Amino acid sequence: MTSTTMDTATAELLTGSLRELFAGSAGRAVGPALAALGWAEVVAEDPAGATTLLFTEHGRALASSPALDAVLLAELDRVLPAGNGTRAVLYPYPDDGDQPSTVDGPVRGLLLAGLESVDEVVVPVRANGAVALLVADPAGCPAEPVAGFDAGSGWLMVSGWQPAGEPVPAAQPWERAVAAGRRALAAEIAGVCQAALDLAVAHTSARVQYGRPIASFQAVRHRLAEGHVAISDIASMLDAAWATAGSANGGAWAAAMTKLRAGRAQAEVMRHGVQVLGAMGLTSESEMHRHVTRAGALDALLGGHRLLSETTGRALLAGAPADPVVEV
Repeated sequence: MTSTTMDTATAELLTGSLRELFAGSAGRAVGPALAALGWAEVVAEDPAGATTLLFTEHGRALASSPALDAVLLAELDRVLPAGNGTRAVLYPYPDDGDQPSTVDGPVRGLLLAGLESVDEVVVPVRANGAVALLVADPAGCPAEPVAGFDAGSGWLMVSGWQPAGEPVPAAQPWERAVAAGRRALAAEIAGVCQAALDLAVAHTSARVQYGRPIASFQAVRHRLAEGHVAISDIASMLDAAWATAGSANGGAWAAAMTKLRAGRAQAEVMRHGVQVLGAMGLTSESEMHRHVTRAGALDALLGGHRLLSETTGRALLAGAPADPVVEV
């Protein structure tokens, strides 16, 4: 699996279709809408281009859907028994990064959408020092809406759940699934950041001080330029990460580094965006706050940039080999 082969005209056509889709669909309705669009064929033709495009637009629209589930299930379903309908994924609690709960105790985690139309929940657990998967009945799952920082995400918090099922060993499929999820999340963060930067550019271009737009002031231009560079970094890292996605572990190292860079980039873009909007950036008067909260929430999923910095640093100090993100 390599970087995208999608030509510009096709990308622009699909971008327009996705923007229309996200303007009219939300939650689990996104899946059927993508199916009607023939998205499976697009993914089969160009996995890197299709996934990056889909999640970039998902982020740009601040959409709330379980689209990420399909990315992880593409890896996990290979070791699971045939499904009986729609499946959802229980993601590890944000503080735990990519490490799920232990199988011998109650589990906790996140769901990306409600369980009303879900037939099975795929629950990663740690069993005998490795990751295994349970396929659980969603009935009785204690899921509560996530409140606080990004209440509009539609995510649900699960805690104290003891799902029944026989654990299926899945150490490598889980590693590959996490890598795939991190690539998708990096693209989604880039989309949120680009939308936030567009807001900042529009505001500073329209706002006039001392007889000229504040976007013409050097300090503001520098902040906007730094935001653009940060977003471009994500795109470059994503290209490199997709180039290693065909390896046995799914390009886990490159995906982690890409997610880490995306997390740092969103912190930089949002800081600059809020700053150039002035007081409006701190209130609900502007839409900027929605981008700040969504980018922060996406950063936390499957390992935030601070946690990834710590875990990769510890691994390197312990002697783990550093896979090259790009070949020189």
